[in-house]
Amino acid sequence: MFRNLTEIKPTIWFALLGMGIITVITSVVIYEHISFANQTNIKQQIETDNVKTGNKIGERAPDFSLKTIDNRDIKLSDYRGKYIILNFWATWCGPCRYEIPSLQATHETWQKAGVVILAINTQDGFENASSYAKAYGLTFTIPVDIPGKIAELYGVRGLPTTFFINSSGIITSIKIGPFINKEEIEQHMTSFK
Repeated sequence: MFRNLTEIKPTIWFALLGMGIITVITSVVIYEHISFANQTNIKQQIETDNVKTGNKIGERAPDFSLKTIDNRDIKLSDYRGKYIILNFWATWCGPCRYEIPSLQATHETWQKAGVVILAINTQDGFENASSYAKAYGLTFTIPVDIPGKIAELYGVRGLPTTFFINSSGIITSIKIGPFINKEEIEQHMTSFK
């Protein structure tokens, strides 16, 4: 090994110096990136803490509790941190039945990326919704709102109506009427950003 620094060849010396400089620069860049990300997250948290709760774009989606067709109790706030497609539908609604395959396709493609579909069956019933889900192989979450209270809370005037809610719980897009295909749903999903 080297007995003193003068025995190190100049090329090795420059290589060591270069690696040291690269290490310092990389550390600074990573620190700045993490610091910026933390500042951005804190800023977004402060901004969303002051958002009014309501059923319009830019407002915090109202929380609710419902029972699903598979007998689970869920709350919207259980899904905070995920992207939510909140759909209101009924088995007797022709346009709703038209768009259901597109919702299922979206669920299959995007569930692993943190997108949750909550398709609230409203003014219908557990038996109808459950039978329909089984017949068409629906695997997304289907809560049931028999009296239509949650639809009323969201100001739903016609079925189907779909709300896109970002990971902070803010409504970013609303679609009234049926989706033609999965690609149309994905266009609305770009509002999550």
